[in-house]
Amino acid sequence: MRTLDFIETLKRFEKAVFTTTDIAKIINKDKKYTRLYLLRLKNRGVMWRIERGKYALKNTHPFILASNLIFPSYISFLAALSYYGFTSQMPRIIYVVALKAKRDVNIDDCAFKFVKFKKERFFGYKREVFQGKFIFIAELEKLIVDSLFLPKYCPIDEIFNGIREAGFDLNKLLEYGIKMNSIVVLKRLGYLLDLRGFDTYDELKGKLNNKFDLLNPLL
Repeated sequence: MRTLDFIETLKRFEKAVFTTTDIAKIINKDKKYTRLYLLRLKNRGVMWRIERGKYALKNTHPFILASNLIFPSYISFLAALSYYGFTSQMPRIIYVVALKAKRDVNIDDCAFKFVKFKKERFFGYKREVFQGKFIFIAELEKLIVDSLFLPKYCPIDEIFNGIREAGFDLNKLLEYGIKMNSIVVLKRLGYLLDLRGFDTYDELKGKLNNKFDLLNPLL
């Protein structure tokens, strides 16, 4: 198969990361030939080797790659904030929330790191079409509470700017904050919403304690 035809064939698939077996079926060759074929394409700068036995077309957007590395999973934290347009930063590290631990993946100048969540905190994400492919991304309200839960992955000031500018659903944001089952998350969320002019006392009373918790533990 000619290289240009091969590239166009891969682009027609919904997924973006292909196994050696996938490619063997596409080019109708055996595994041994396919591995050599992929090595040549990699050396020519046509394909990226993502990890052992997995490949993607070079210059595939990081959001698309991030959604094809482990299932189920979703993009969250600063990368998701960037997706919604509430930060000018396009992070070089994309944090992916997953139910299982996974080694970091480095592709070109972008790193993909995986944050393991318990099943009860794994919610609030959706499938979107992005550049003709499917991605899995946190809802705006979920990326906010994820970031308040683990602020080392997304600065608190970025979240405050997002809360200030975003058209979020207040009821959903409070629901997700409570569902995270973290008093610290609710304290941080209540504080930021108060700065934004929202009175959440009635919704959050009885769910907090008097313990002092840092708004930003990284300071």
